[in-house]
Amino acid sequence: MQSNIGKTDRLIRTALAFITIFGSIYIGGLLAIFGIVILLTAVIGWCPIYALFRLCTTKEQEEIPPDTSGEHQPRRGPKRLLK
Repeated sequence: MQSNIGKTDRLIRTALAFITIFGSIYIGGLLAIFGIVILLTAVIGWCPIYALFRLCTTKEQEEIPPDTSGEHQPRRGPKRLLK
């Protein structure tokens, strides 16, 4: 399982998780479950919703070099034979 959550995303999720967990004291227990799920995804670094939609906020995903296999090179026409 490859990480699909970047550092900034983890930080935001962790803060949001603590806010919802402590806020559930006043609102109700169902909000605490949501906060625990958010905290769990931040800790393990993988989000199933991101995986479903093939989203990734890690920097490694942004630094993938372009395809250099020559498969997408423009065609230059037929080669001419010299006599």
